[in-house]
Amino acid sequence: MLVAAPHVSDAPAKSPETPRLRVLDLLRFCAALAVVLFHFGETRAWGTPNAFPALSAVTMFGVYGVRLFFLISGFVILMSAWGRDAGDFAASRIARLYPAYWASVLALGALAVAGLVTDHRPTFAELLANLTMLQHGLRVRDLEIVYWTLWQELVFYALMACFAAVGITYRRCLAFLGGWVFLLAIAERVDADLLQAVLVPFAAPYFIAGMALFLVHRFGGSLFPWLFVGAGWALALVQVLGENPPAITRYGTALGSALVVGVVSLLFLTMILVALGVLDRLDWKWLTALGALTYPLYLFHHHVGFLLIGRLHGVVGNGFTLSLAVAAALAVAYGVHRLVERPLAPRLRAGLDRSLAAGYLPRGG
Repeated sequence: MLVAAPHVSDAPAKSPETPRLRVLDLLRFCAALAVVLFHFGETRAWGTPNAFPALSAVTMFGVYGVRLFFLISGFVILMSAWGRDAGDFAASRIARLYPAYWASVLALGALAVAGLVTDHRPTFAELLANLTMLQHGLRVRDLEIVYWTLWQELVFYALMACFAAVGITYRRCLAFLGGWVFLLAIAERVDADLLQAVLVPFAAPYFIAGMALFLVHRFGGSLFPWLFVGAGWALALVQVLGENPPAITRYGTALGSALVVGVVSLLFLTMILVALGVLDRLDWKWLTALGALTYPLYLFHHHVGFLLIGRLHGVVGNGFTLSLAVAAALAVAYGVHRLVERPLAPRLRAGLDRSLAAGYLPRGG
């Protein structure tokens, strides 16, 4: 049943005292693992396009793990930005994203220099561009196949930082979402490249729906947020049904539209259950550890798996190699979290906070 939202002031609100939703850690890890299994099953390192005919009937859906990431990001990033100014929000995102990402770029560059990655040996300019995470905007190729999603996230973070600078409120969120949906609807028609770049049409339906679901989670299920959830769902389906080639194929043949609609709808339904609190009982502390592995697992799994699969599958067999590759990717993710993210992220955040505070100090203070 729809309930009326509480009266919300137009003044920027303080950050909500929201307990950690560990179910989101679980969902993020599941999305990352789905992407891992999809990439490991499809990689040409096996030497055959159908190394796991039976398993691929399930792992082929891992291509939609990225869309679940975007839904979760819409929810979590609005929750994170609420009550913060633009500088504080930007500092939190930089400290969260860059340490593991820098480690990934440098590791991939080292592998290429050592001749262990033969697809493409990056130039120094390509390596520098990738270290900024702005390579997509600079029209420089990604060094790793998974990096393309980070540009989508960066643009979203920039939009949220601008929003935070204005001050985030419930009504402003509704206006923000309404403007985003409207501009998405006309950007293609007017052939505006700048609008296309800023609106990130691929990920936007999921970001929009995720933000609206956070409003449902915090303020209750009033009509406007649900309309934006529905708009995000509709835009996502219009997009995915029009994909050419389609995202889900089996042995080169596109699967039926009904299955595609069902998969995308299941992602939305899962996040709706999160927003309504139905999955709150999934609150085990160890889920936080899984959530911590998600980002480094996503960044590192592809080149770890490619190297191991190419060298081991002919020796120990496909099944055992797949298990070893997944275990190795998880081990590397854990190592990056412990040795890179945990020591460096707090230091980077502290340095950014000091830099922001410097503007408030008197000269020489």
